[in-house]
Amino acid sequence: MSELTETRTLAAAEDLAMRIGCKADDGKLLLSLRLASDRFAGQSHNPIAKVEHEEIVLDATGTRSVRLPLWPVLAVDRVLLSGTLVDFEWSADGMLRFERPLPDRWRALMVTYSHGYDPIPGDVSDAVLEQAAAIYQVLPGLASYTTGAESRTYSLALSVGTSAAWSAAVDKYRIGLAS
Repeated sequence: MSELTETRTLAAAEDLAMRIGCKADDGKLLLSLRLASDRFAGQSHNPIAKVEHEEIVLDATGTRSVRLPLWPVLAVDRVLLSGTLVDFEWSADGMLRFERPLPDRWRALMVTYSHGYDPIPGDVSDAVLEQAAAIYQVLPGLASYTTGAESRTYSLALSVGTSAAWSAAVDKYRIGLAS
């Protein structure tokens, strides 16, 4: 399989192929799907797809709770405070809670956890498929032309808009501040 496989996308290449009428291994189709998936993850600040056993470093906040950066949380394997294993509780909403307040130290927590969605939610896949189909239609597309002394250049990024379904899905799965 090529580098542009479904493991990096938020929808199935077969579904996009059926939607636009080409083969699922078409390079242009795979690129369009990856671009739409990357755009969704970027705009929502959320990779969406399941990630297992990710190790992250967080600041200890001087409180009993800490927010993990990505959710839903599927499992928390361990939490180390300055290299020492500590007891904790966790929620699917991305919260860690400790028995007593943590010291106030930067980069003192090492957390190993799993997060994301498996399978990808249908509203995300649908929005990504819609966006990928639009991207497919403009790649390579007309990017510039010259007629006599006049020259025009169009940005492909500007030629693909977003739908209400896209905006609703991005808003629903957005983590952190709006961009």
